[in-house]
Formats: sequence, structure tokens, C-alpha cells
Amino acid sequence: MTRLKAGHEEALAHLMTRFEKPVFAFIYRRLGGETGVVQELTQEVFLKCLQHCQRFEEGRPVAAWIFTLAANAATDHLRKRGREVAPPEFFDAPDPHQPSPWMQVDQGRKLAALQEAIAGLTPRQKAMVMAYYVHEQPVKRIAEDLGCAEGTVKATLFQSLAKLRKNLTPSFQDVPHEA
Repeated sequence: MTRLKAGHEEALAHLMTRFEKPVFAFIYRRLGGETGVVQELTQEVFLKCLQHCQRFEEGRPVAAWIFTLAANAATDHLRKRGREVAPPEFFDAPDPHQPSPWMQVDQGRKLAALQEAIAGLTPRQKAMVMAYYVHEQPVKRIAEDLGCAEGTVKATLFQSLAKLRKNLTPSFQDVPHEA
């Protein structure tokens, strides 16, 4: 962010390489899978990152700032969509954004594999993973709630993700990935 604030626009490419997939996944979950819209909003997040980089406060985690931009973009989209009313001829039309039955089966399989992998974590790892990734609590609050150091939370999250990746890899090898 320091390089981007200094006018080195190529630093945006580094941020996109690091955060594009996580931001896409975050917005995708927020919007319930509207892939075309999610791609546009993901691009918009990085455009806003470039346009408003001077507002970034030094010392703040870059990921937190980028995901705040993503959350705002998703919320703005949902608000705008809530004000739009579809023309009557589209009320009975099938939703082209609904996943196919095969995709639903695949998603169910992925969810079952994830639940099994999470079940393989220790209770402490589970608590931290759920607090951080599901309930979106900051590391500091998790550390306070569990009575441990922030470094312990970070290390445990890192180890937990490594364990989840290892346990999920065999389940996802034959599953096609979406672009």
C-alpha cells in the first residue's frame, strides 16, 4: 500500500495477485453466487483501492481495508438491487443464476468434505477458525475471548488452514474448479 500511495500503480498488480481470489470468494458468498456481478464488483474493489489509496491508514492491515471495500461494494449492490423491480414478464422466468442440479450435488459434496475436515480439527482450532472465518472476529478479540496471545491465534489459524488444506486436497482433486 505504501508503494501504491507513492504513485507506483504497478503495486496494484501485486495486491490483485494476493487478494483477487479471496475478495471474489467473499463477494460471491455475500451475493449468493451471481458470478458475473461478482466479477464486476471484484474489479470495482481494486479500482476503488487505486482511487482511494490515500485514505489507507498506515499500520492498518491491508487485508482488512480491502475486505472493507469489498463488503461495502457488496452491500451497495444489494441495496441497489433491492430497489429494482423486475418487469412483469420476468417474474415467471427461470433464474439463469441458479446452480444446475449437478452443481448443487458438487457443492453438497464440497460442504460435506469441509465439515469432515473441520471435524478433524482440535476444539481450540475449531473455535478459532469459526470465530475468524465464519464470525469475522478480529484476531485481537479472539485472543481476548480465549485468554491467549494474538500470536498464538495467528499461529493456530495458520496451522489449522494447513491441516484443512491437507485434508481437503484429496476430496477436491477430481472436482472441476470454476474460473
